Amino acid sequence: MKLETHIAFGLFIGSLMYYFFGFGANLILLMGFAAFIPDIDWAMQFKWGMGNRHRTFGHNIWFVLIVSLIGFYLTRSLLVFISIVLGMLTHLIADSFTVTGVSWLYPYGYEKKFYFKGKLNMSDPSETKFERYLTIALLTFSGLLFLMKGVALDLTSPQNYIALIIIAYVGYRIFKNFSKIIKSFIRKAKI
Repeated sequence: MKLETHIAFGLFIGSLMYYFFGFGANLILLMGFAAFIPDIDWAMQFKWGMGNRHRTFGHNIWFVLIVSLIGFYLTRSLLVFISIVLGMLTHLIADSFTVTGVSWLYPYGYEKKFYFKGKLNMSDPSETKFERYLTIALLTFSGLLFLMKGVALDLTSPQNYIALIIIAYVGYRIFKNFSKIIKSFIRKAKI
């Protein structure tokens, strides 16, 4: 999946945690960023020329735990640990739906046990279009959850449906910008 889709998944889970459990906005952004981290093995292979690495080194539960524990050690925050775990897990889950799949316990059982793959082929133009719509939906719902926390709308009134649509659009634009900021940071870091 594309970088923007992974970031959108992380932001969406972050927004759910914000809406239901009161996580801070900074943790939403952290989950969006953490959703990218497993693709460090893509950079190792394609940018740094370190051999066939993609969907190996960074795409497993061990890497998720190590990076999350490093985050906890540096911040001494359980919320940071949870945010990194959730953000990175969204990446592994999303990639598990693709035809390439993920070996969750790599290197144990590589391409056998604990190797999950789905039917999404990101080379297929119709599925690329699906991914684009999925990204838009995730960013829209992320923004909606973020802006609707503490707001009560009576949905029996047609005016409130219009307000809900406006809030969803504004939320989409905000989270689209969050996604761009995270993506820009990753690109500038040459990862």
